[in-house]
Amino acid sequence: MKGLILGLLALTLSVNVFAGETRVYKKTGATTATVTIKTEETDSTQAAVYVDAQENKRFIQQILKDPKSPLAILVKKIETENCEDPTEGYCGSITMTDAVGTSFGRGGWMSAGATYSFFVGYTEAGTGHFFAVSHIVTISESAEAQTKTDGDMEYSGVVLKTLSLDSIKEVKLFDEENK
Repeated sequence: MKGLILGLLALTLSVNVFAGETRVYKKTGATTATVTIKTEETDSTQAAVYVDAQENKRFIQQILKDPKSPLAILVKKIETENCEDPTEGYCGSITMTDAVGTSFGRGGWMSAGATYSFFVGYTEAGTGHFFAVSHIVTISESAEAQTKTDGDMEYSGVVLKTLSLDSIKEVKLFDEENK
């Protein structure tokens, strides 16, 4: 019972901390987006609190939908290489793992950032459903607390997050020279 009460208390406190916040997501390019976070609190903040991966799934979906993005081009290439005739119904599918945090850093109260990585590959149809990893994708998220324009470096109540596709690297499972 004591654990349940402590859990409810923690949930209530965490909801209240973020209750006065609004987030506005905006696509800025084939591989970039920004999130403007307005907070009720204008006295102080820690930018690191907003490096929370909250928009990452939406960002990845945005990149996949944009035909100019390298990730969308890669997915199309993998599908084409692995399924000659999708009308036959025997094709597998593109598989992407969940993103995991691979680095984090902060620069005082005003800035912080993180990178997240996930694998992309193809899952064969039929028995076995073998997942063949072909690439690792890295995205980044950075948060910068905005300051008032009077030059005093006081927090303005706005944190600007930037999301970007950092890299796509082919995964080589075997050393070609030592086969």
